[in-house]
Amino acid sequence: MKKNRGVTLIELIIAISIMSIVLLIPTLKGNIILRYKERKELKEFKNDLNYARNKAVVESTRYSVMLRKKDNYYIVFKHITSTTKKIVKSKEFVNGIKIKTTNIEDHEVIFNYSGAPEIAGTIYLENKKGKQVRLTITPATGKVNIYFD
Repeated sequence: MKKNRGVTLIELIIAISIMSIVLLIPTLKGNIILRYKERKELKEFKNDLNYARNKAVVESTRYSVMLRKKDNYYIVFKHITSTTKKIVKSKEFVNGIKIKTTNIEDHEVIFNYSGAPEIAGTIYLENKKGKQVRLTITPATGKVNIYFD
């Protein structure tokens, strides 16, 4: 008798499905890592806003966070006098977050001596998938909240 050394259809389907699963794993990991980096960047932005508020209270001076929509970054300032500012931190969004708009005048959140923002409002951001992220700064307290739409 002759030995058939061919492959059955079922064996071929099983081999293709196993290879598909193996090739899909790096794609899933990449997507998870990207989402993690976006969230980490958002959390850092929120922490920087809270840092500016807390330093304003502790040092009894004004701190501000200025948004640069065109260049997609923000700067944390310490106000030395009424006309001079010192840069504390400058951070660019590089992991898919984009500054879309804000309803805060001059795109600058200024915290006074009590930690309250001079003008409260909302900062609208967008993640890499095009979904909107809102950071709200409440009046009087300066509490920062993140909302995902």
